[in-house]
Amino acid sequence: MVVKSTVDLEGRRKALVDLLSGSGSLRIEDLAGRFQVSTMTIRRDLQAMEDEGLVRRVRGGAVRGAANFESREHRAGRAKQEIARKLATLVPSGGVGVCMDASSTVCVLAGSMPQAENLSVVTDGIETFLTLTRDTNVHAYLTGGQKDPNAGSLIGPVAAAALKQFSFARAFLSGAAVDPSFGTSEFSAEECEIKRLMAELSDHVVMAVDSQKLGAGAAARCLPWEGIDLMVTELKVGDARLDPYRHHVELL
Repeated sequence: MVVKSTVDLEGRRKALVDLLSGSGSLRIEDLAGRFQVSTMTIRRDLQAMEDEGLVRRVRGGAVRGAANFESREHRAGRAKQEIARKLATLVPSGGVGVCMDASSTVCVLAGSMPQAENLSVVTDGIETFLTLTRDTNVHAYLTGGQKDPNAGSLIGPVAAAALKQFSFARAFLSGAAVDPSFGTSEFSAEECEIKRLMAELSDHVVMAVDSQKLGAGAAARCLPWEGIDLMVTELKVGDARLDPYRHHVELL
């Protein structure tokens, strides 16, 4: 089926995500023909989508999956800083445990932790763990497990078993994409498994996402709205882009 060239940029990129979710990989030449646009247009689309962490570019096309941690770390830097500033107000003063996922957004928080006494932080993120160990006021724990080649997280039964040794006052998590109808999604089922477990073991779940992830899609559904207590973005709470989420979750 050929998609008419009248499809706008936003609609075309959403269609590209949906196509990748179904097939796993796509070729630039095929996409240009399907959407009746130039190969250069498709290349720009894929580059922008990779910058957003929605796809991973390969020679001649793209595959489903997240960009590596280094790429994600530099994307939407100002947004991540603003989100981290908000998240810092939610970190307990101490005497309890929290968990943090391996997202680049939460890693920014790990590098700007407020003063706390006897605060334990468990993470499945290698970079997040290394960042936390620089703070002498934080007791940092790394789960162990199998390394996800793209996300920089630790996944699998070893990571899950380590998490089950703890209970948490708060979980600081992010998502590859956020859909107003069902919640968050990730690029792999294994990543979802660990984030669901973190949420299950926590009294309060904070979802931290920059606005570029709102309305986007990824392959595996992760946390439903009933499993999230608060969503934090870089946007002001009254921003119209947050309207589809107001009846699902508290916003900050």
